[in-house]
Formats: sequence, structure tokens, C-alpha cells
Amino acid sequence: MTRIIILSLLTVFFISAIIPEQHKPVTKIVKMRGMRFDPSSIQVSIGDTVIWINESNGEHNVVANDGTFKSTMLENGQLYALVFEKKGVYKYYCQPHRIMGMKGVVEVKD
Repeated sequence: MTRIIILSLLTVFFISAIIPEQHKPVTKIVKMRGMRFDPSSIQVSIGDTVIWINESNGEHNVVANDGTFKSTMLENGQLYALVFEKKGVYKYYCQPHRIMGMKGVVEVKD
């Protein structure tokens, strides 16, 4: 009986060593403050969520340079959430404040 338990435990141990652990999705926050995104650059994994929250008095939005996503105009306290499903570098900006340098980057890794 002890031998069966030991063999079972060893089998589970070796299988868990072979099969990669699955990523547990996380949520990261980017705040819109004045004319900037804070932080302006973040790294996430595939399946993670990024939430942009407007913490300023003016309206802002989030627009991907490549057109993959675009939020509505967000007033103070409103948010925009997006789950990233593909690996890549996503540059984005606030449409009305782009000329003022309100830009950011999300890097999505495996």
C-alpha cells in the first residue's frame, strides 16, 4: 500500500514538472492624470486585463496607434477595460491630447 502511494505521488510530481503552470490572469491599472498616462508603459501577459481610469477633470480616451482598440471619451471616474489576447507591443494615445504627448505603451508577452 505504501509503495502504491509513493508511486502515485512520484507520478503526480513528474507530470506537474512536465506540464507548464497556467498563467493566472491579472489586472493592471493605468491612470489618466492631467495630460499623461500613469504609468505610461506597462508589461502584461496574454489574457491579462488593463484598466484605464480617468482621474482628471478633463475628458480622455484611449486609442491604439494600429486601430486595434478605441475607447469612448471618458469623464472623471470613468474607466475602459481591455483583455489582451495577442502578444505584441501596443502603442496608444489620447486623441484630444496626443499633440501634448499623452501617449502610452502596453507590451504583451507570452
